[in-house]
Amino acid sequence: MITAEAVFYAVMAGLLGAGAMRLAMRLIERAGPPTGGMVVALGSLFTRSRENARLTGNGIYFSAAVVFGILYMVLMVRLGLTAWPHAFFAGAGFGFFHGLVVSFGLTWVISDNHPLAEFRKVTPLVFLSHFAGHIVFGAVVGLVIAILPV
Repeated sequence: MITAEAVFYAVMAGLLGAGAMRLAMRLIERAGPPTGGMVVALGSLFTRSRENARLTGNGIYFSAAVVFGILYMVLMVRLGLTAWPHAFFAGAGFGFFHGLVVSFGLTWVISDNHPLAEFRKVTPLVFLSHFAGHIVFGAVVGLVIAILPV
């Protein structure tokens, strides 16, 4: 059974995962030329300009982190993978597949149709940062779920 307390923990797990994901992505992207930032790229998909793109991007990013934190937790509960180390590895596995979908979608679809020219060129480093970032997100969500009484 999923309680309000479990949802609260999932929200916290999603937010912590989002922070870890952003840190991992920034560390990886430092190895190459500046990319303009994932949050600005995300926000400008909706604003169609740099104006208010960071604010919009942060809102979308953290809202998605909460939704995926809850989704990952629900999947872990349904599959009986809430204890250590099962939750950790399940979360990393969910992040692996989620990262593949997002990274390939970003590379083949989103970048070609992005309204700002600076985000139309996607390098392998950008692909790698999104892929690894999603694995980190899932691993952190799984770690939080494993530690807390879900």
